Amino acid sequence: MVVSMVLLRTEGLAIGYEGPLVENIDLEIVSPSFIQIMGPNGSGKTTFLRTLIGVLKPIKGRIYIDGEDVTGNTAKTGRYISYVPQIATYVLGEVFPITVWEFIEFEATAYAKTLNIARDSIRKRVKEILELIGIPRELWYKGVHRLSGGQRQRLLIARALVKDVPIVVMDEPLSAIDVEGKTVVADLIRVLRDREKIVITTCHDPSMLIEYTDYVMILSKGSYIYGKPEEVLKPSVLEKVYRECFTEYEKHIHLYDYHL
Repeated sequence: MVVSMVLLRTEGLAIGYEGPLVENIDLEIVSPSFIQIMGPNGSGKTTFLRTLIGVLKPIKGRIYIDGEDVTGNTAKTGRYISYVPQIATYVLGEVFPITVWEFIEFEATAYAKTLNIARDSIRKRVKEILELIGIPRELWYKGVHRLSGGQRQRLLIARALVKDVPIVVMDEPLSAIDVEGKTVVADLIRVLRDREKIVITTCHDPSMLIEYTDYVMILSKGSYIYGKPEEVLKPSVLEKVYRECFTEYEKHIHLYDYHL
Protein backbone atom coordinates (compact mmCIF):
# COMPACT_ATOMS: atom_id res chain seq x y z
CA MET A 1 0.00 0.00 0.00
CA VAL A 2 1.35 3.42 -0.96
CA VAL A 3 0.98 5.98 1.83
CA SER A 4 0.83 9.62 0.78
CA MET A 5 3.02 12.09 2.61
CA VAL A 6 1.25 14.60 4.81
CA LEU A 7 2.48 18.15 5.32
CA LEU A 8 1.76 20.13 8.50
CA ARG A 9 2.74 23.79 8.18
CA THR A 10 2.51 26.76 10.52
CA GLU A 11 2.88 30.30 9.20
CA GLY A 12 3.69 33.28 11.42
CA LEU A 13 2.00 31.55 14.36
CA ALA A 14 1.69 33.38 17.69
CA ILE A 15 0.24 31.33 20.56
CA GLY A 16 -1.08 32.36 23.95
CA TYR A 17 -4.07 33.72 25.82
CA GLU A 18 -4.00 37.34 27.03
CA GLY A 19 -0.74 37.87 25.19
CA PRO A 20 1.63 35.75 23.10
CA LEU A 21 3.72 33.08 24.82
CA VAL A 22 5.65 32.34 21.63
CA GLU A 23 5.58 34.23 18.33
CA ASN A 24 6.60 33.75 14.70
CA ILE A 25 6.43 29.95 14.69
CA ASP A 26 7.15 28.82 11.13
CA LEU A 27 7.36 25.06 10.74
CA GLU A 28 7.06 22.52 7.95
CA ILE A 29 6.66 18.91 9.11
CA VAL A 30 6.39 16.05 6.62
CA SER A 31 5.33 12.50 7.45
CA PRO A 32 6.74 10.27 8.73
CA SER A 33 8.22 12.34 11.55
CA PHE A 34 8.49 12.25 15.32
CA ILE A 35 8.88 15.62 17.05
CA GLN A 36 9.53 16.17 20.75
CA ILE A 37 8.61 19.55 22.23
CA MET A 38 10.51 20.64 25.35
CA GLY A 39 10.50 23.67 27.61
CA PRO A 40 10.05 24.74 31.23
CA ASN A 41 6.60 24.94 32.81
CA GLY A 42 4.61 27.84 31.38
CA SER A 43 6.68 28.08 28.21
CA GLY A 44 3.71 27.21 25.99
CA LYS A 45 4.08 23.49 25.23
CA THR A 46 0.46 22.50 25.93
CA THR A 47 -0.78 25.80 24.48
CA PHE A 48 1.02 24.99 21.24
CA LEU A 49 -0.61 21.54 21.09
CA ARG A 50 -4.06 22.99 21.83
CA THR A 51 -3.53 25.48 19.03
CA LEU A 52 -2.49 22.76 16.60
CA ILE A 53 -5.63 20.70 17.27
CA GLY A 54 -7.88 23.74 16.88
CA VAL A 55 -9.18 23.98 20.45
CA LEU A 56 -7.38 27.28 20.92
CA LYS A 57 -7.21 29.95 18.23
CA PRO A 58 -3.81 31.53 17.65
CA ILE A 59 -3.29 35.21 18.40
CA LYS A 60 -2.15 35.47 14.80
CA GLY A 61 -0.86 33.24 12.02
CA ARG A 62 -2.26 30.18 10.25
CA ILE A 63 -2.04 26.38 10.37
CA TYR A 64 -2.25 24.30 7.20
CA ILE A 65 -2.50 20.54 6.72
CA ASP A 66 -2.00 19.33 3.16
CA GLY A 67 -2.68 22.85 1.98
CA GLU A 68 -6.01 23.22 3.82
CA ASP A 69 -6.32 26.06 6.31
CA VAL A 70 -7.44 24.37 9.55
CA THR A 71 -6.69 27.25 11.93
CA GLY A 72 -8.95 27.19 15.00
CA ASN A 73 -11.37 24.74 13.39
CA THR A 74 -11.76 21.43 15.26
CA ALA A 75 -14.08 20.04 12.59
CA LYS A 76 -11.24 20.35 10.09
CA THR A 77 -8.35 19.36 12.36
CA GLY A 78 -10.35 16.32 13.51
CA ARG A 79 -10.05 14.86 10.02
CA TYR A 80 -6.26 14.87 10.33
CA ILE A 81 -5.32 14.84 14.02
CA SER A 82 -5.89 12.58 17.03
CA TYR A 83 -5.10 14.00 20.47
CA VAL A 84 -3.90 12.23 23.62
CA PRO A 85 -4.23 14.44 26.73
CA GLN A 86 -2.09 14.24 29.84
CA ILE A 87 -3.20 11.29 31.94
CA ALA A 88 -3.08 13.51 35.04
CA THR A 89 -5.81 15.72 33.57
CA TYR A 90 -8.05 12.91 32.34
CA VAL A 91 -10.15 10.81 34.74
CA LEU A 92 -10.82 7.29 33.45
CA GLY A 93 -13.63 5.16 34.81
CA GLU A 94 -13.92 7.01 38.10
CA VAL A 95 -16.99 9.11 37.29
CA PHE A 96 -18.99 6.11 36.07
CA PRO A 97 -18.05 2.42 35.61
CA ILE A 98 -16.87 1.47 32.13
CA THR A 99 -14.80 -1.44 30.85
CA VAL A 100 -11.67 -1.20 28.75
CA TRP A 101 -13.50 -2.61 25.72
CA GLU A 102 -16.46 -0.24 26.17
CA PHE A 103 -14.16 2.76 26.45
CA ILE A 104 -12.65 2.07 23.02
CA GLU A 105 -15.84 0.73 21.45
CA PHE A 106 -17.73 3.92 22.33
CA GLU A 107 -15.18 6.03 20.47
CA ALA A 108 -15.04 3.58 17.55
CA THR A 109 -18.83 3.52 17.21
CA ALA A 110 -19.06 7.31 17.15
CA TYR A 111 -16.34 7.48 14.49
CA ALA A 112 -17.85 4.64 12.46
CA LYS A 113 -21.23 6.36 12.22
CA THR A 114 -19.66 9.22 10.30
CA LEU A 115 -18.21 6.73 7.81
CA ASN A 116 -21.13 4.26 7.75
CA ILE A 117 -18.93 1.39 8.97
CA ALA A 118 -20.55 -1.98 9.79
CA ARG A 119 -20.81 -3.25 13.40
CA ASP A 120 -18.52 -6.23 12.73
CA SER A 121 -15.86 -3.90 11.41
CA ILE A 122 -16.10 -1.81 14.58
CA ARG A 123 -15.44 -4.85 16.79
CA LYS A 124 -12.52 -5.85 14.58
CA ARG A 125 -11.06 -2.35 14.87
CA VAL A 126 -11.39 -2.35 18.68
CA LYS A 127 -9.67 -5.75 18.89
CA GLU A 128 -6.81 -4.61 16.63
CA ILE A 129 -6.20 -1.47 18.69
CA LEU A 130 -6.26 -3.22 22.07
CA GLU A 131 -3.79 -5.80 20.76
CA LEU A 132 -1.58 -3.04 19.35
CA ILE A 133 -1.33 -1.16 22.65
CA GLY A 134 -0.59 -4.36 24.58
CA ILE A 135 -3.31 -4.38 27.23
CA PRO A 136 -3.72 -8.02 28.36
CA ARG A 137 -6.85 -9.71 27.01
CA GLU A 138 -7.96 -10.63 30.53
CA LEU A 139 -8.41 -6.90 31.25
CA TRP A 140 -10.50 -6.05 28.19
CA TYR A 141 -13.80 -6.59 30.01
CA LYS A 142 -12.65 -5.29 33.39
CA GLY A 143 -13.27 -1.78 34.67
CA VAL A 144 -10.90 0.95 33.55
CA HIS A 145 -10.24 1.76 37.21
CA ARG A 146 -8.44 -1.60 37.48
CA LEU A 147 -5.67 -0.45 35.13
CA SER A 148 -2.27 0.78 36.21
CA GLY A 149 -1.09 4.28 35.31
CA GLY A 150 0.86 2.97 32.33
CA GLN A 151 -2.09 0.93 31.10
CA ARG A 152 -4.37 3.95 31.38
CA GLN A 153 -1.94 5.99 29.31
CA ARG A 154 -1.96 3.26 26.67
CA LEU A 155 -5.75 3.29 26.73
CA LEU A 156 -5.80 7.03 26.02
CA ILE A 157 -3.47 6.40 23.08
CA ALA A 158 -5.77 3.61 21.90
CA ARG A 159 -8.73 5.99 22.03
CA ALA A 160 -6.84 8.40 19.78
CA LEU A 161 -5.91 5.62 17.35
CA VAL A 162 -9.55 4.74 16.65
CA LYS A 163 -9.42 7.42 13.98
CA ASP A 164 -6.83 6.29 11.46
CA VAL A 165 -5.56 9.81 10.84
CA PRO A 166 -2.08 10.93 9.75
CA ILE A 167 -1.14 13.06 12.79
CA VAL A 168 -1.07 12.02 16.46
CA VAL A 169 -0.48 14.70 19.12
CA MET A 170 0.35 13.63 22.70
CA ASP A 171 0.70 15.82 25.79
CA GLU A 172 3.31 14.37 28.18
CA PRO A 173 2.67 10.70 27.26
CA LEU A 174 5.44 9.45 29.57
CA SER A 175 4.37 11.37 32.67
CA ALA A 176 2.85 9.74 35.77
CA ILE A 177 3.59 6.17 34.65
CA ASP A 178 6.10 3.54 35.77
CA VAL A 179 9.24 2.47 33.90
CA GLU A 180 7.57 -0.54 32.29
CA GLY A 181 4.69 1.62 31.12
CA LYS A 182 7.10 4.18 29.67
CA THR A 183 8.86 1.45 27.69
CA VAL A 184 5.57 0.24 26.18
CA VAL A 185 4.42 3.77 25.32
CA ALA A 186 7.82 4.53 23.76
CA ASP A 187 7.46 1.42 21.58
CA LEU A 188 3.96 2.54 20.55
CA ILE A 189 5.30 5.91 19.46
CA ARG A 190 7.95 4.16 17.37
CA VAL A 191 5.28 1.95 15.76
CA LEU A 192 3.18 5.00 14.89
CA ARG A 193 6.12 6.72 13.25
CA ASP A 194 6.94 3.54 11.34
CA ARG A 195 3.35 3.58 10.07
CA GLU A 196 4.13 6.83 8.23
CA LYS A 197 2.46 9.17 10.73
CA ILE A 198 3.50 12.53 12.15
CA VAL A 199 3.78 12.11 15.93
CA ILE A 200 4.20 15.21 18.12
CA THR A 201 4.72 14.95 21.88
CA THR A 202 5.59 17.28 24.73
CA CYS A 203 8.21 16.09 27.20
CA HIS A 204 10.57 17.14 29.98
CA ASP A 205 13.25 14.57 29.24
CA PRO A 206 13.78 13.50 25.60
CA SER A 207 16.28 10.75 26.35
CA MET A 208 13.94 7.74 26.36
CA LEU A 209 12.65 8.51 22.87
CA ILE A 210 15.71 10.20 21.41
CA GLU A 211 16.65 7.35 19.08
CA TYR A 212 13.26 7.66 17.33
CA THR A 213 13.25 11.47 17.29
CA ASP A 214 13.52 13.31 13.99
CA TYR A 215 13.22 16.87 15.34
CA VAL A 216 13.24 18.68 18.67
CA MET A 217 11.45 21.95 19.41
CA ILE A 218 12.32 23.89 22.55
CA LEU A 219 10.15 26.73 23.84
CA SER A 220 11.35 29.28 26.36
CA LYS A 221 10.68 32.94 27.20
CA GLY A 222 8.79 33.77 24.03
CA SER A 223 11.16 32.14 21.57
CA TYR A 224 11.73 28.70 20.13
CA ILE A 225 14.39 26.65 18.42
CA TYR A 226 13.67 23.77 16.07
CA GLY A 227 15.95 21.27 14.40
CA LYS A 228 17.43 17.80 14.46
CA PRO A 229 18.42 16.53 17.93
CA GLU A 230 22.12 16.77 17.21
CA GLU A 231 21.64 20.42 16.17
CA VAL A 232 19.41 21.50 19.06
CA LEU A 233 20.57 19.52 22.09
CA LYS A 234 24.02 21.09 22.26
CA PRO A 235 25.40 23.31 25.04
CA SER A 236 26.49 26.03 22.60
CA VAL A 237 23.03 26.36 21.03
CA LEU A 238 21.11 26.21 24.29
CA GLU A 239 23.39 28.67 26.05
CA LYS A 240 23.11 31.16 23.21
CA VAL A 241 19.31 30.96 22.91
CA TYR A 242 18.23 30.39 26.50
CA ARG A 243 21.04 31.71 28.69
CA GLU A 244 19.62 31.25 32.22
CA CYS A 245 17.61 28.18 31.15
CA PHE A 246 20.81 26.40 30.17
CA THR A 247 21.25 24.69 33.53
CA GLU A 248 17.81 23.08 33.29
CA TYR A 249 18.58 21.54 29.92
CA GLU A 250 22.14 20.48 30.68
CA LYS A 251 21.03 17.11 32.07
CA HIS A 252 19.14 16.44 28.83
CA ILE A 253 22.26 17.13 26.78
CA HIS A 254 24.27 14.59 28.77
CA LEU A 255 21.50 12.02 28.34
CA TYR A 256 21.45 12.67 24.62
CA ASP A 257 25.22 12.34 24.36
CA TYR A 258 24.95 9.04 26.21
CA HIS A 259 22.53 7.69 23.63
CA LEU A 260 24.87 8.68 20.83
